[in-house]
Amino acid sequence: MYYTQQLITPNYLCDQHDKLAPWSVVRLLQEIAGLHSQTCSIGFSELVKTGRAWVICRAYYRFDRLPNEAEHITLRTWSRGTDGLFAFRDSQILDSQGTPVVSSTTYWAIMELASRHVMRMHDFMDSFQCHDDYATDRHKLDRLRLPKDAGEPEQVAQFGVVPSMLDHTNHVNNAEYVRWIFDTLPHGSDLPTPYHLCLEYMQETQPAEQVTIHRIPAADATYFRIANPRATAVLGQLKIEN
Repeated sequence: MYYTQQLITPNYLCDQHDKLAPWSVVRLLQEIAGLHSQTCSIGFSELVKTGRAWVICRAYYRFDRLPNEAEHITLRTWSRGTDGLFAFRDSQILDSQGTPVVSSTTYWAIMELASRHVMRMHDFMDSFQCHDDYATDRHKLDRLRLPKDAGEPEQVAQFGVVPSMLDHTNHVNNAEYVRWIFDTLPHGSDLPTPYHLCLEYMQETQPAEQVTIHRIPAADATYFRIANPRATAVLGQLKIEN
């Protein structure tokens, strides 16, 4: 089943250029994924009753164009099935002509909140109708690793986690990491399109923890390592297409 939602891009989700901010894109696609899961009775409200929650593990976002403020857009998402450990989800933001302007491929897992153990997906996904359509050219998301030609890391930010960064699992929301990455760029979110962002989520970041962000140059892209005191939380790759 494809799940869709119509939306007029609100001003409060836009950046200083009156365009939908990249971190707002991630928030919206996260929201529609949750709504789709609710229709199959495995949304957050259902899972939390049994001490479980969805967590995102890997993500690829392709930005061909950021929607303008007050633009009529359509959010669309669907499941591509599972491999036992991950649930594969593709999503798109379409303009009024039905042309994709943002596309994503994401890997999700269901985690037991008390033990932090990942559950087997076959126990939860029977109610999903899956589609083989691909929203992006990334049919498979491999582990994100630094290339051999990566340069020296440069610390570009350090700060403490505040309550507004947290979500209903009481950990930093995945979209916050995207906002942090763009906030460390000299030009903010004003990048020439198309560009893509890959993310590997490795460790949760908890309330009041200190976060350090390093930017790492490489020949093919710019990499970001976001760390909390316990481990690397997220590794990101930002690449502008030629």
